[in-house]
Amino acid sequence: MLKGYAGRVGFVDLSAGRTWIEPLDERVAELFIGGKGFLYYYGFRLIPPSADPLDPNANVLVVAPGALAGHAPAASKIGFLAKSPLTGILCDTYAGQVFASKLKLAGFDALVVLGASDEPVYIYVENGRIEIREAGHLWGSSTWDTFQAIRKETRSGASVAAIGPAGERLVRFANIMVDGFRAAGRCGLGAVMGAKKLKAIAVWGGRPPERADPSAWRETYISIYRRVREDEPTRLWARCGTNDGVMSCARLSMCPGWHWRRPWLPQEEAEKLSCSEVLKREAPKSLYREHAGYLWGWGCPVKCSKLIVVGRKGLEHIAVKPEYENLAMLGLAAGILDVDSVAYLEWLVNSLGMDSISFGETVSWLMELYEDGLVAREDLAGLGREPRFGDPEAVAELAKLIAERRGIGAVLAEGVEKAARILGRGADRALHVKGLEPAAWDPRGRRGLVVSYATADVGASHLRGWPRPHEPPSKGPARETVESMIRDRDWKALLDSLGLCSFVPYTREEVEKIYRAVTGRDAKADELVLVGWRAEALARIHAALAGRVPEGDRPPKRWMEPIPEGPLKGVKAALDWDDLREALREFYRLRGYHEEYGVPLPETLQKLGLEWAIPEAEKALEEAKRRLHHG
Repeated sequence: MLKGYAGRVGFVDLSAGRTWIEPLDERVAELFIGGKGFLYYYGFRLIPPSADPLDPNANVLVVAPGALAGHAPAASKIGFLAKSPLTGILCDTYAGQVFASKLKLAGFDALVVLGASDEPVYIYVENGRIEIREAGHLWGSSTWDTFQAIRKETRSGASVAAIGPAGERLVRFANIMVDGFRAAGRCGLGAVMGAKKLKAIAVWGGRPPERADPSAWRETYISIYRRVREDEPTRLWARCGTNDGVMSCARLSMCPGWHWRRPWLPQEEAEKLSCSEVLKREAPKSLYREHAGYLWGWGCPVKCSKLIVVGRKGLEHIAVKPEYENLAMLGLAAGILDVDSVAYLEWLVNSLGMDSISFGETVSWLMELYEDGLVAREDLAGLGREPRFGDPEAVAELAKLIAERRGIGAVLAEGVEKAARILGRGADRALHVKGLEPAAWDPRGRRGLVVSYATADVGASHLRGWPRPHEPPSKGPARETVESMIRDRDWKALLDSLGLCSFVPYTREEVEKIYRAVTGRDAKADELVLVGWRAEALARIHAALAGRVPEGDRPPKRWMEPIPEGPLKGVKAALDWDDLREALREFYRLRGYHEEYGVPLPETLQKLGLEWAIPEAEKALEEAKRRLHHG
C-alpha cells in the first residue's frame, strides 16, 4: 500500500446494524487518488443507475477525505456522494474544516453507508473503530444543536456532519452541515441520510498514517505554507474570501439578480452586499477563540472564514460570514440587498439543513411566477405573505414551510424541476441542468461557461471548470473556449481528489512534491489530473444509463436570451443554439466520447485504465440511442 493512506475502508450496514473494514486496493489508490476519485469509484460500483435515490436500501452514501488530508496545508475537503434525489444521477459535494483530516487520522480512507435503520442513529468513528449509536433524542434538532450535542456525547474535539429537519423530511435539496458552519450543500444528500434515518456521522482520530519521506514532507509543508502566507493576492483574499463576489458579478454581468433577469447591477446596488458591509458585522475576537477548532480548515494558511453577529433585533446570534453563493442566491436572486437579512436567512437555511443555492433558485422562481401572474394566492397554501422580490420575511416563511413540507412548501421541497411539473407551469422559467439548480454565476457574462454547466457531472455546478475567456469575454464562439475549460475542470477534480482547497494557490510542482513526499509515488501532475477524466467518464456512463445523458446536456432557456441592460446588453451565453451544439460536440470529441451521444468510447476507457467499465459504457450507448431515436 502507498504511504500516506490509512489503507482501510469502513463499511456500515444500517439495516443489519453491523460494521466491517476492508483493505484499500492499491491500484484503486493509484488511479482514483482519494476524495472525488474514491467517491465515483465506489459510487459507480455500488449504486445501480436504476436506483430510486430515496430508497435507502438501493442508494449508498460514500464519504471520502482527500488523499492529502492531514498531510498538506489547506487539505480540508471532505467529500460525500450518493445518487441525488434532485437529479437522479451520482453527485459529489464537499465541505471544508477538519472532518477530512480527523477521518484520515481515525484510520479510514473512505466510509460506505448501506441500508437504513428502523430508528434514528448516528455513526461514530474513532481510531479504527466504527459504532452505530441511537439518535432518537436528536431527531428534529437543528444542525447546530446536533453538532453540539454529539460533541458532548463523544469527544469535545470530534467533527460532526449532520442533517437538519429538512433532511429528516426528505427535502430534495437538503444539505449536510459539517461542524455547524460548513455545508456539503449540493444535490440533496441530506435527504439520502434522512431516508436512512442517519442523523449524523462523527469522527475523531489522532494517528496520522506513515509518510514516505518525513523529512521531505516537513520541508515541503513549511515551504508551501510560508509561500501562501506571503502571497499578496492571497493576503487580500484572506480578508474577504468569496464574499466580495457580488461586486465582481455586477461588474461582469454575471449576477442571478431578481431570478436571473438582472445579471448586471450598478455599483451602488452591489455595494450593499459587499465584503466591507459584511465585515462591519464581524464578531469580537473572544468568539474566534471559542470556535477556532472548527472554523478553519486543517492547516489552512489563509483563514478566510470569518464570524459575524447577525444584527436583527431579537435575533442576534453568531454565524459564519455569508460567502458569495449565499449573498447571491439568498440575496440578489430574491431581490434582497440587505446584509443582515441575508445573514439571517443563511443562518436559518443552514440550521434547517437546506442548500442555499437550490433553495434560492426555487424561491426566486416562485416569486417571478407570482409577480407575473402565473401563480395566485390560492396556489400558495400555508404562506401568509405574498412571495414578492425584496421581502426577506416571505423568504424566511418559505424556508420553514419547505423544511416542514407543509402547504406550498411540500411542492417547493421537490426542487425547481419537479415543482414546475407539479404546478403545471413555469417550466420554461425554471433554471436547472439535469435537475440541479445553478450556482450564482450567470454564464452570459463569460462565453463558454455555459458548456461547463451543460456537461458537468452533477448538473449546473460552477466548480466543474471555468474557461479562459475571449477578449472581451462575450466575443467569439463558445467552441473556442472548450479546451481551456477541460484543463481547469481536471485541475479542480485533482484538488478535490487530494482534498486541497481550490482557493489556495498550489502550483503543479508543489502538488507533485508533497504528494511524492507523502505517498512515495513519483507521479507528474499530467498523470495525476487524469483522475478527473476517470471520475467524469464513470459519471457519464452512470447518468446515461439513468436517462440524463446526453438529454440533460442542455442549459436553461434564460441563459440563451440576451442580457437586457448594462455593458454586455444583448449578449447570450453562446452566439446561438447552433454555436452551443458545436461547442458540445467539441467537448465530446476532446474527451473521447461519442460525438452525438456523449458516452465514453471503449478506447477512451482503455486509455484511462477503466477497461472494466467498457461493458456498461456499451450498454449506456445503446440505451441513449434507443431513447433519442425511439423515445
